[in-house]
Amino acid sequence: MRIHPTRLPRPARARAFVIALMLSAGFSGRAAAAPAHADTSSGVSIDLGGAGGEGFIADTYGTGGGADTLPAGTATYLNWGPTVPHPIPADIWDTSRVGESHYSIPGLTPGATYQLRLYFLDWYFKAAGQRQFDVTVNGTKVLTNFDINGTAIAAGADGPESFGVEKDFPVTAGTSGTATIDFTRDAADQPQVNAIVLVPAS
Repeated sequence: MRIHPTRLPRPARARAFVIALMLSAGFSGRAAAAPAHADTSSGVSIDLGGAGGEGFIADTYGTGGGADTLPAGTATYLNWGPTVPHPIPADIWDTSRVGESHYSIPGLTPGATYQLRLYFLDWYFKAAGQRQFDVTVNGTKVLTNFDINGTAIAAGADGPESFGVEKDFPVTAGTSGTATIDFTRDAADQPQVNAIVLVPAS
């Protein structure tokens, strides 16, 4: 087992700026309202629970759940190859949305196929089976009793870190050019998700 250094969170000053930005936008456990002029036809990357950056927009297009931040000093292995085939910037992993939530992403090309990439990091629990939830995309359940840690452990994770996990699905935009994603409770605790990425299918 390789020894991976503990990943420290962003500086406190940056955290304070992010919190102030969220508060100034009226952020209170709900995702920000979608800008009317947004063009997502070529895809979109959403920083759940966060203010965006590095190609990601702030938490947008969603309702429900609440924002959460990676606790200081938490050891992580974010873009771990066996479970994250498409790495994302480290800072995007630092925030998440916890609890049942619904996302409705507009502005896609009607009838076009996209790849949906969902990113998960469980920094509260370490063992399998402690967090299990469902994910439904465009009305079809794609994950049942999904277990972030259980998935990482099954792929070979055996260290003390919290391991990042990515799950990918094909999505066809509806006639209105919208894709919907629902994160709902199931066998244990509640959903936790860090990022949503939609890219045109190649």
